Amino acid sequence: MGIWIYDDKNNPQNSIMKSMILIILGLAFSLNSYSQDKLLTIERGVNEYYADTLYNQIDLHYLNSSDSVLVLWIEKEYVDSLSNSQKIKNHFFTRKGDSSLMQMIWDGNVECFVPGLFDNFMKIIKPKDRFTVSILKTGKVNSELIRSIEKHIVIVKANDIKGLQIDDSINMFNYKGNNVILLTEWMK
Repeated sequence: MGIWIYDDKNNPQNSIMKSMILIILGLAFSLNSYSQDKLLTIERGVNEYYADTLYNQIDLHYLNSSDSVLVLWIEKEYVDSLSNSQKIKNHFFTRKGDSSLMQMIWDGNVECFVPGLFDNFMKIIKPKDRFTVSILKTGKVNSELIRSIEKHIVIVKANDIKGLQIDDSINMFNYKGNNVILLTEWMK
């Protein structure tokens, strides 16, 4: 009795089937990797209304779709050319007035805190939480304006900010609301 092994290397259907399986596996892997890297889901909306003149409200809804805690803040000037570590250093560790934001967070004697929008504002966005940045502008709005406004908004993983502990002690420095409203004139 003999064993018969079928090996049809020259069958074109066989190689097509192997190629299809590799393509499907590659797509599944890349889609899975993409969904794990995605920190945010961003929804944009624009609403027009008249009150003696045309106004537009641009709403940028940020939903934390990751398992990481995120920190959002708003810069007065564009910082998109800086690395995340430079943005973090500038916002948390650079002195603005008497102290830096991180020095205030570490100081156990701070009794009250009212954030300055461009100096020491921060919003902690926990997984599955949402935060909205609304911008009011007179006149028409286009997609280029929305993109330029988004360059003022910085969002990083809380773990990337060395020395920042997300616990009850940080609550005083975390902006309490679920949205903030800006005027376009405030940004350069």
